Amino acid sequence: MGRGPGKIEESACSVLSLQETKKEHVDISFIRKFAPRHFDSYDFIPSNGASRGILVVWIDSVFQGFTIDKTSFGLTISFTSRHNADVWKLTTVYGPCTEPERSNFISWFRDHIIADMDNWIFLGDFNSYRSLNDRNRPGGSVQDTMVFNDAIGHLGLVELPLKGRAFTWSNMQANPLLEQLDWFFTSVNCTASFPNTQVVPLAKITSDHIPCNVVIDTKIPKASIFRFESFWAEMAGFQDIVQESWGHVSNHTNAANVLSSKLKHLRYNLKNWSRNFSNAKVYIANCNTVTLHLDALEEIRTLYI
Repeated sequence: MGRGPGKIEESACSVLSLQETKKEHVDISFIRKFAPRHFDSYDFIPSNGASRGILVVWIDSVFQGFTIDKTSFGLTISFTSRHNADVWKLTTVYGPCTEPERSNFISWFRDHIIADMDNWIFLGDFNSYRSLNDRNRPGGSVQDTMVFNDAIGHLGLVELPLKGRAFTWSNMQANPLLEQLDWFFTSVNCTASFPNTQVVPLAKITSDHIPCNVVIDTKIPKASIFRFESFWAEMAGFQDIVQESWGHVSNHTNAANVLSSKLKHLRYNLKNWSRNFSNAKVYIANCNTVTLHLDALEEIRTLYI
């Protein structure tokens, strides 16, 4: 889960889940405003006025997805891997805070039927605690935690722990209220199939919720991808590299092979050239690291103004 193109690129995810979109309608032009172009498939639950709303976007070349359940509380999509035809389900949740919708949500959540061989992930903003310790101030309802934990136990779900963080939401005040409202659960079979699955928090840049990256351990090999950065064209020496590389003489006679040879030569030279100047991604990564440490420090004490 994440917000903004920076977080999406940083996570290197193939499926993006957003809760509380506050959007009554979503189309591909809206998605283009925040997601890379290879995120080309989606489904959503519209908001109720200025509240709620769920959006799931994915890369169709990686996963084929189709919706199997769609309610005001959650969106369930079955994904089939284009790589090895493995099937898994994702339920993205947004739980209400007040009655009677809160009780209706728990009943909907509890009524899911999970087969023994299902690989299923439930995640999202449940607006519920598992313990009164899931907030940095006294408060909360013991009854609500018992009802929530009972539903989790009834479904036989396994919690994916949030690595290195105690809370996922802040009211963004000088002396903040911090709470764990976002949860990540898997079916027993999913845990057995992918035992190294973990939830990694990302730096909280703009949202009051921490963006999280669910990393599922797979055997899919990762290719070495050449990525052209658009700002290179503004850098001194770029045109010279292109002209020099395009002047490369190929031994091929076929036009397609000649073009391929020139492009490979250009890619090689651009990689070497780009190492000679500062990389903006390094600065972004460093800033994210500092912000992430500040987020963790805020869980221990109030930050200085």
